[in-house]
Amino acid sequence: MGFKDLFIERTEAAPSGYVPETSYPSEEIDTQLPEETTTDFIGDVYNENGLSDFSRSIFKVEELAATLPAEMPRDTKRQTVISIMTTVGLDVDTVMADGELRIQNLSNAETAVVASLDEDIANGESTIESLKVQIEDCQKDISMKKAQIASIKEVTLKETDRINALMRFLKEEQK
Repeated sequence: MGFKDLFIERTEAAPSGYVPETSYPSEEIDTQLPEETTTDFIGDVYNENGLSDFSRSIFKVEELAATLPAEMPRDTKRQTVISIMTTVGLDVDTVMADGELRIQNLSNAETAVVASLDEDIANGESTIESLKVQIEDCQKDISMKKAQIASIKEVTLKETDRINALMRFLKEEQK
């Protein structure tokens, strides 16, 4: 399969010295969040936001660059990738816009998920602190009850010793 077979749509080739814009105006987008956070956070964000098709995405740059020799100078490699992209109908500005959209969606999703998880953490820490107070109260109550048990055992022992002594006294008299 040749490079041309990777793409369907064809457009006019860009001039040979074409350098795409590196900055795109960012508009606020409504990022859809995954229903639950999984181990594939990136894939989940892409799926929820209609970005799971990589055939015309910024990742084509990576795919095309990987087909070129590693020892090729970076600028030559960049120009070659741009030429191949335009030859097969992949507009550089569209690919750059795709990259910007992916970055914005990932950033929005990260911010929202981190905020939610931070809230969960804060709630968990608050619960832990509340439970620590309850544990401390229980420990005080247990200590107090153990002291009561010791006191009851001590006074009971003294009283039973006293009664036993009195009973022994009476038994001695009867012998």
